[in-house]
Amino acid sequence: MKKTIALLSVCMLISILAFSTTIPAEKVPAAVKESFAKKFPAATFVTYKMEKADYKVSFKDKGIGMSANFNSKGEWISTETIMIQSDLPKEVLTSVATNFVGFVITEVARFEGPVNVLNYETKLKKGTEIFKVKFSPKGEILKKTAVKK
Repeated sequence: MKKTIALLSVCMLISILAFSTTIPAEKVPAAVKESFAKKFPAATFVTYKMEKADYKVSFKDKGIGMSANFNSKGEWISTETIMIQSDLPKEVLTSVATNFVGFVITEVARFEGPVNVLNYETKLKKGTEIFKVKFSPKGEILKKTAVKK
């Protein structure tokens, strides 16, 4: 089970990073690097990517795969943390069981942003049907997107 979760975590990070361009640390604005170092002082395996106009920093913190977005001024935009299903709030698990009967959770991530923004994104699969679903901490469905193969 742990190997499966680790593999899914790696796949999720790779798929997220596939839509951005890797840049060397020397080309990242000092404000971005300073803000990142202040917010995540224990980060390891740090890589920088340009994603549209923002900087996406992928890293590990205490062995957990994460990524954080910053604008060019170094202002923190959001953080994504890869999770395991059992760490989801019970309200989210209940919502999945109620609204997606027969679906299996294949990926889980927690998204945090400024001003107490927090939500959970899951990938749910049942046969050939796959959905990406974003939930509030209370289990409310915020967004549901069909994933095409």
